[in-house]
Amino acid sequence: MINYKKNHKGFTLLEMIVSIGLFTVILFISSSAFLAVLNADRKSRATRTAMDNLNLSLEDMSRRVKTGTTYNCGGGAGVADCVAPGLNSIAFTEQDGTTRTIYRLQTDAFGKKFIERERSGVVLRATAPEIDISNLAFVVGGTTVGDIVQPYVIILVNGTVSGGSVSSSFKIQTMVTQRAYDI
Repeated sequence: MINYKKNHKGFTLLEMIVSIGLFTVILFISSSAFLAVLNADRKSRATRTAMDNLNLSLEDMSRRVKTGTTYNCGGGAGVADCVAPGLNSIAFTEQDGTTRTIYRLQTDAFGKKFIERERSGVVLRATAPEIDISNLAFVVGGTTVGDIVQPYVIILVNGTVSGGSVSSSFKIQTMVTQRAYDI
């Protein structure tokens, strides 16, 4: 006589249903966590890209101001100092001695503020659309002929960067001195 209980090995139907159910729950939880990490990475990359754009814009502005002359706080002609809290535009003559460049705060059609650069009549947006500048200020000193202060510009920028549904605020301050000696 053959004993069927000893020769048949395997899972019962109930054990298979329970194991597949547990596997499905674990797979659902792990895939949800993976998708959340992927979404956070996407938002982080968008914010990083916008901040890299802002850093590049400020670096270009600093380089142009450093090699420029005849700073005018307020964006007019000639030279003019201004003290803190400063004004939201600056004009200066670039290194070639003829090109006049103006940086100013502007507002787009959606109400977002951005840094605009005007160079020889050509107007360009200097910051990415993901960046909303809440405050831009230039403090200029040492432009008076005959003073003993090397011309300098302090640039203050406050705003927010949006990367998807996440936004980060920032405050940046930098000081640039004129490369050519004025003393």
